[in-house]
Amino acid sequence: MSADALGRSTSLQGGGADVGAMGHSRCLLWLLLVAYTFNFLDRQVLNILAEPIKLEMHLSDSQLGLLTGLSFAILYTTLGIPIGRLADRTSRVGVIGASMVCWTGFTVACGFAANIVQLAAFRIGVGVGEAGCTPAAHSLISDCIPAHKRARALAFYSLGVPIGSLLGLTLGGILAHAIGWRMTMVAVGAPGLAVAIIIMVVLKDPRHGAMAPKRGDVPSLMEVLGELRRTPSFWWLAFGAAFTSFTAYGQASFMASFYLRNHASALPAFAQRVA
Repeated sequence: MSADALGRSTSLQGGGADVGAMGHSRCLLWLLLVAYTFNFLDRQVLNILAEPIKLEMHLSDSQLGLLTGLSFAILYTTLGIPIGRLADRTSRVGVIGASMVCWTGFTVACGFAANIVQLAAFRIGVGVGEAGCTPAAHSLISDCIPAHKRARALAFYSLGVPIGSLLGLTLGGILAHAIGWRMTMVAVGAPGLAVAIIIMVVLKDPRHGAMAPKRGDVPSLMEVLGELRRTPSFWWLAFGAAFTSFTAYGQASFMASFYLRNHASALPAFAQRVA
């Protein structure tokens, strides 16, 4: 990395407060929180809709697991790195906006699926879009928020996980009872398209113009992997997070189905209790 590039990187990382006005930083955090909330809302809503979908499409539990698990995760878990590399080289705001259009658009499309193949394909699309949100969002937060406030900013952004899960389960159950699972997918996905447009119009990537990364400024993938190899704590955190996700998502995928089948709960009442 050149000295000029290093200076730009240091300026961004060490003087994040100077990159933009305080108002823009607050707007950035709130819009990223909303985006991450939709990320988990659209991810979790299928879990509460699993039983109505199974009944309509005459699915087995294995097929249901494919829809709620593998079809989403197969590309979500692998595309984070290449999309993160794209965010290193291009507008991170553009990556977040395009990713959000992708996953919310495919969430809406799920409501029009005619069979399990189409529904699985649309869920793959949701996973592709959602893979692009957090890498670019974390990078933006790191550049726009001063180091002494960065932990709080990342914690604030991470509130999208419980808020989105809460809304996905609660709204999903209530709306499915009122308008059916298909229109529920449309109802929870469509507002995210508007949010994506707002993000792309309102937010500015501080790396534009003179601060834009040059080809030589971005380390190669092998350099990045070499750095991670020399950081044992990263691998412990990665394996721990993977195992936690494996168990948590497996449980979440069938929690609604278990209670609805064995305890005869009404969908709206169960959605409120589990949320």
